[in-house]
Amino acid sequence: MKRIGIMGGTFNPIHKGHLALAQTAMREFVLNEVIFIPSGIPPHKVLGEVIDQEHRYNMVKLAIKGKKNFSVSRIEMDRHGASYAVDTFNELRKRFGEEVKLFYIMGLDSINEILEWKKPLELFKLCEFIVGMRPGSRIKTFKRLVKFPPLQKEVDKIHLMELKEDISASEIRNRLKSKKSVKSLLPLPIEKYIRGNNLYQ
Repeated sequence: MKRIGIMGGTFNPIHKGHLALAQTAMREFVLNEVIFIPSGIPPHKVLGEVIDQEHRYNMVKLAIKGKKNFSVSRIEMDRHGASYAVDTFNELRKRFGEEVKLFYIMGLDSINEILEWKKPLELFKLCEFIVGMRPGSRIKTFKRLVKFPPLQKEVDKIHLMELKEDISASEIRNRLKSKKSVKSLLPLPIEKYIRGNNLYQ
């Protein structure tokens, strides 16, 4: 059975932590490919903080260029209205059929908030979860979350994975505004794109 990882998010901007999460998930869970899906209109973010979707899409394309088995999809950007994960995975399930196993790759902060998402329990019928834990992640919050009765039945669909990288997009945006170095946090083509387009100033 083919195994596909889905990396959703605003990618505002995409950084080395995102790429490390995707690469580690691919290796540890023997994924055939990883599809990056930049959100169009993210429902849980303050819109003023998120740059134009075309810039975010272009940066993902640049970041994964030449990386085997990584691709980017416009599925959420081309859909009208807010980008809800459950709608995306329903669409992916129709596209790939039942013979493909889907894995939703995310950080621990995202799974900790999953009960606030649209139809979260339906998501567990559509995919399994690969959750990357950065150093200092809120594991206590996660342990409380999986004791919630409806999620107790689904806990075997959540796979935790430790990461060495501790990079946040908000830290990168703050460093860019303050004109501080981001060399260790961003792939060079992304840093050049951001500076060339005067983003996050």
